Amino acid sequence: MNSRREGPPYRCARLAREGGFTLLEALVVLAIFGILAVVSYPSVKNALEIRGFENAGRDILTTLQMAKWQAVNTKYNHRVRFASDSGGWTYRIEMEKPAGTWTLKQGQTVKRISTNFGVTLTLPSNSSVIFDPTGFVSGFDSTKNRISLSSSRLALLGQPNFRTIRFYASGSTQFIKGTTG
Repeated sequence: MNSRREGPPYRCARLAREGGFTLLEALVVLAIFGILAVVSYPSVKNALEIRGFENAGRDILTTLQMAKWQAVNTKYNHRVRFASDSGGWTYRIEMEKPAGTWTLKQGQTVKRISTNFGVTLTLPSNSSVIFDPTGFVSGFDSTKNRISLSSSRLALLGQPNFRTIRFYASGSTQFIKGTTG
């Protein structure tokens, strides 16, 4: 005769021991995940800050390049106009048509720079960069050719905290990362 007991109560106990997790095991795993989340949170937050800062600078750069392209393509002056309001800085592409009348370029939206970033404009023309139909910057001045963003949070973290977009007479642009404006 077989000495092992195979009745229904014994089978359930054996299955319970072999499969699944105990409540204690599940709580230990949750505690480990919680500790990892708390430890990695500052790193994730810093990465998001850097990503947002980069995106803000690159979006301005792309907008300048788009305005230049549209000026050449349509044979009308185009400008990127910056404006400050209670919510921070905005910028937009505008087209001069007819002469002396600037209107928001069809299909374009007004973009906003996050209030988390400082903005310094050194522009040749009344808070604007104007591209003529040849793609050149109208009224170019080599001492007034930059848009700078700064992040005080990244400065506290010892990260490069300035992004500068420079533009040249030919309409070409340059994106610079650094720790000074």
